[in-house]
Amino acid sequence: MFYLLILRLIKRPSFYISLAIGAILAIAYFWTEEMPLKEHLELTGGISFTPYTKWMGIGGISDYPALYMFLLPILATLPFSDLYSRDRSTGFIRFLIIRGKQKQYFFSLFLINFLAGMLTAVFPLLLNIYLSFMRLPNIKPDRAINNEMPLDSDNTFLPDLYYTHPFVHMLLYVILIGIFSGMFASIALGFGMFIKKSFVVLITPFASLYVINMVLSTLGHQEMISTSFLQQQATDGVSLASLVLHLFIGFMLSISLYILGVKKNVIR
Repeated sequence: MFYLLILRLIKRPSFYISLAIGAILAIAYFWTEEMPLKEHLELTGGISFTPYTKWMGIGGISDYPALYMFLLPILATLPFSDLYSRDRSTGFIRFLIIRGKQKQYFFSLFLINFLAGMLTAVFPLLLNIYLSFMRLPNIKPDRAINNEMPLDSDNTFLPDLYYTHPFVHMLLYVILIGIFSGMFASIALGFGMFIKKSFVVLITPFASLYVINMVLSTLGHQEMISTSFLQQQATDGVSLASLVLHLFIGFMLSISLYILGVKKNVIR
């Protein structure tokens, strides 16, 4: 069943659409923000700008990272999160129940959907990292030289790690974004147990996230907005407690909805 669902994933156009959107944003950011640095690199010897200070995940004032974070819940849910609602409408679920395959189906579906959400999120980041290292010199950021964009405990997690092992710090944020994206996909799948329309299933995490962000912003807690603190240089601040709280509530919600949905719609 696991391999069958993998095959269904790689045959879905929505999977490649999500990857393509992410790739376009990564390449566009590289082309507009990193490629023009050639003249500056020649003048400074490549000290001021490195992959660690200019990659897409660091955030900053560019529109492309902001657009990527804005679309992240949709990119994560688009590949696979509406599969159950489609299988229910086509009668495929009844076919599995008759043959006693429902347990393997639901376990594999949750796992593959989570991994698909992660993959579509980290793919553009890894692509941009690769392009950044192809273009910019691999030089560790320095607190003095790179003081125009200092990273400290107010705007990033583990700032000391950034200056001692910047590549590890970079990958930490890639993993964090991947986990959050898998969570978004899981929440959509959980809602899909109760909602029949695929469009509503896919849009639910996106709409929910931005309602939460709007409330947090209104209350003056911008440091708790996930689309901000998931950037390596968070302009609105970071909060470890908020990070843990988001993940705890998100996974509890997605798993609870999924289990309740399975019991309600399948197990009689």
